Amino acid sequence: MKRWEAWWNHAALAAVSLSGLAYGIFKYFIPNADPDSRVGHPWQPGLLKAHILVAPLAIMGIGLLLRRHALTRLRQGEPSGRKTGALMLWIFLPLALSGYLIQVFVEPGAVRWAGWIHAGIGVLFLLGYAIHPKRRATNGEGDNGE
Repeated sequence: MKRWEAWWNHAALAAVSLSGLAYGIFKYFIPNADPDSRVGHPWQPGLLKAHILVAPLAIMGIGLLLRRHALTRLRQGEPSGRKTGALMLWIFLPLALSGYLIQVFVEPGAVRWAGWIHAGIGVLFLLGYAIHPKRRATNGEGDNGE
């Protein structure tokens, strides 16, 4: 993976993770001082918008990661990080799909269930990403020498 691709991936995943975690905390754990407000906290809508806006960048980062890193490692038979890497790739599809379904569903129960599924899978993905082995390129070039 090239340096700019690794940087993009780390930055986008950090941004989408932080905005999602912050949104969840502000929505469910920090009450609004205004008892008549439907919003849990005044920052909640902005954090949700930030999360939605940065999510496509994270999806692009995962595409770069799949193309330049994961498939190369699988072809080479690299054993290091295979379990966590495969787990993250497999759970990313339902993570992205549930994120879009939250925006599409209309019935409140379906939105709530999709939201909880999205949050749970997101936490699993973040944990997998945190424990997945990281290697630094010494020459700024990718896994496949580009």
